[in-house]
Amino acid sequence: MMSVYLDTAQAAKELNITVASIYKIVNLEDPAKRLEPVNRMTHKGDGGYRFTLEEIERIKPAYVKDDLTSAQAAKRIGRSTTYIHQLFKKGLPYYEAEFRGKRTYFIKESDLEIYAINHPDSGRYDTIYDRKSKVYLFQPYRMGNRLARVCSMKRINRNKVEVKLQVSTDEWIPLEQAINEGWKPAASITDRKAITSYGYAVFEFPVPITPDSVIYAIIDEFFKLLGPANLRIQIGEAIQVEVKKSVLTGILPSTHPDMIDKLKTFIRSGEITPKYDGTLIDTGLSPVTFYLQEKEKEKLVNKAKETNKSLQEWLESTVSNAIEKE
Repeated sequence: MMSVYLDTAQAAKELNITVASIYKIVNLEDPAKRLEPVNRMTHKGDGGYRFTLEEIERIKPAYVKDDLTSAQAAKRIGRSTTYIHQLFKKGLPYYEAEFRGKRTYFIKESDLEIYAINHPDSGRYDTIYDRKSKVYLFQPYRMGNRLARVCSMKRINRNKVEVKLQVSTDEWIPLEQAINEGWKPAASITDRKAITSYGYAVFEFPVPITPDSVIYAIIDEFFKLLGPANLRIQIGEAIQVEVKKSVLTGILPSTHPDMIDKLKTFIRSGEITPKYDGTLIDTGLSPVTFYLQEKEKEKLVNKAKETNKSLQEWLESTVSNAIEKE
């Protein structure tokens, strides 16, 4: 009976790796992980390596797993790998094993499904903008003389966002239903580049009672002039809006006095400064530079990690507390 041999492309397909990876594992020092061709000495004259099915099956456990990696699990539910790692802390079962030469986290598909059933909202998170549909938080919609606002946006996965329109004080309907009933967007925005300067100015607005509130109009201008990439919004007892250092072009005391007064009234961190071409929203932050030995810096990084903060966040809170105690 004639033996069946696989070439490099077929072997790569069986092991779910690239052809380039096949050449790497053919030359590994560890025989347990090395893929051994039947024609190592003559492969150039044979037009490439050849492998037996038995050899492929022997090596397969090191390169093919039935369980999901963190990246595969994240793709399955439309979230990031970081989000999956956060779920580990919340009870999602996982195990760690060596895979393709490095330690890797694995999740059984059944465990991921059970977790999703028991935590139906775990994959959802608040968002302020959907690039695909161009819908944004507090976007106005009109039907005849009636005005409504997008007041809830939750991302289900990379391709789907659950949007609800508030059409009255106690009536919220899905956006799809609203569109079928005849509601149409009354404003639109375009994507803008993210501003790279550090930090945000912080505003805290009261939650408006009516959809035509000047508060909504202000946030609408933020979206139009700055773009969603430069905003962060949280809704609670108040609406907290964080804004990158930027200029609201065309917003002047002579043309928008009420809006500028409201900005000055509700700013909690930062500064509002009129300019010749608009209104500057400044974070009020100023850099401080100092140097430490590398070992000392590592100690600070570890202290920050212990409190689940970045080094910047930990330093800010530590300095603020020290100043308050003086």
